[in-house]
Amino acid sequence: MSAQSEFGNARRREIFEFVEQNGAVEPETVRQNVLVRPKTHSKPARSGADLDPSTKMSEEEFNHHLSMLKRDGYLEEDDGKLRVAMRVETDATTVDIDGIEAVVRPARQEDMAGIVSVIETIAAEETYVVAARLAETVSRDGVLLRRNQSKDRVFFVATVGDDEVGWLHIEGPQFPSMDHTAELTLGVLERYRGEGLGTALMDRGLDWAATHGLQKLYQSLPATNEGAVSFLENNGWSVESSREGHYQIDDELVDEVQLAIWLD
Repeated sequence: MSAQSEFGNARRREIFEFVEQNGAVEPETVRQNVLVRPKTHSKPARSGADLDPSTKMSEEEFNHHLSMLKRDGYLEEDDGKLRVAMRVETDATTVDIDGIEAVVRPARQEDMAGIVSVIETIAAEETYVVAARLAETVSRDGVLLRRNQSKDRVFFVATVGDDEVGWLHIEGPQFPSMDHTAELTLGVLERYRGEGLGTALMDRGLDWAATHGLQKLYQSLPATNEGAVSFLENNGWSVESSREGHYQIDDELVDEVQLAIWLD
């Protein structure tokens, strides 16, 4: 699909890609760094002061393209910063955990460090191999959320006060023949388990997936992660298959359990 067919204009595609690659950024920073002539942008973004003024987009042109991107649902602006519009419901769900209020909501770029920390903690404790790989990918990208021609990557986060304590992630593959499926990962810090927080995250993820046309979600776990397998099965997931000795954990070969859920 060409830039024109998806965005209606090559400049709009450049603006969108700059925001996608930088996470949450002020509009003027985008304008200063998006050249008039097509150019691939990569992090870290160059300072606008280093660019030839003749190559910068005028405010009038930039504002026009930005308005179109907002109108068409590609970008949104909040607290003076542009972000990729993730097409998720913005309302929050609350869960009472022994008198402590936990909140489940769509994640934002500012949640990235906390979410990565939670993923790394749980991956290390529970030998959650797929989640460990996810943390590495997000850290390398420097961007939590993705939305482009090939896939969406969305996160929901569970927080207690200002602290991230759980996450749910859904990411679709880049193959057209599999665009009805997506991978899901989920985790909650141990002290907040057993009170419905993981189920609240799961419900938000399943609702988002069904709303956006997905038919099947899947994930893989080491067979030794019995708690996670049981949690998924209790929430309607089924074991589809296993791969013998697929992981080597603590010098032991461990089977991989592949689970999935079909959405109505």
